[in-house]
Amino acid sequence: MGTLNNMNNELDPYAEDITEITLSSDFDDDSNIQQESINLEYVQDQKFKGIKRNFVIFNEVQLYYSMKSFRKKENVRHRLNLSYVNQKPERVQMVSWRWLSTAFAGLVWSMLLVYVGYFTQFKADYIVVVGVLLGAFSAISMMIFYYRTQDKLVFSSFVGGVPLFEVGNMKAGNQAFEEFMQTLDAHIEKGQNRKTMHQRLSGELIDLRRIRDEGMIDNETYENARSRIFQHEAYQQK
Repeated sequence: MGTLNNMNNELDPYAEDITEITLSSDFDDDSNIQQESINLEYVQDQKFKGIKRNFVIFNEVQLYYSMKSFRKKENVRHRLNLSYVNQKPERVQMVSWRWLSTAFAGLVWSMLLVYVGYFTQFKADYIVVVGVLLGAFSAISMMIFYYRTQDKLVFSSFVGGVPLFEVGNMKAGNQAFEEFMQTLDAHIEKGQNRKTMHQRLSGELIDLRRIRDEGMIDNETYENARSRIFQHEAYQQK
């Protein structure tokens, strides 16, 4: 159906790693992956938060992932082999309590000023106006609270522990989200079952080096993951 040319690089730069971990003969030719079949397409569009994530699982174990974020100037876009992804994501929750408390305090003062301006002996239009403005500020603060609050699942590489992609954690009962998570888990497991641990070490290292060269992760992150891979029991026993 086509070739993901913009996501592929030659394997020549990875020669030094290949000499350190012997690759099996059935290792994926990462430089020339053809999109033969699409298994699943899923889009998470959180319009109010300004985040849009696209997921395409193809050829059973390949994931094409992109994310556009209003807060980030550069969009994320890369391809990954699910065989080297940890099935258990890390849940990251960030609650902007400061903006929530600001919204609550603004609402209380707004209601108090409107009450004073309308129903007490201190009736005055300017008090009501201030109360309405505080109410508007409270509403804006609540929107900022919602915008800054995050609840997401971060998937990392299996051995190196490098964050690879994220999925917004949706509320229970969201059928499309639940089906996507189940399908994603099944394809990760399928990819891992097809390879020995030694093959997975090899593949993860090369996948990480490719996305490092594409600028998706920095060299320090890659080197740390590389060290963890070389320290793995399966590599030590090669």
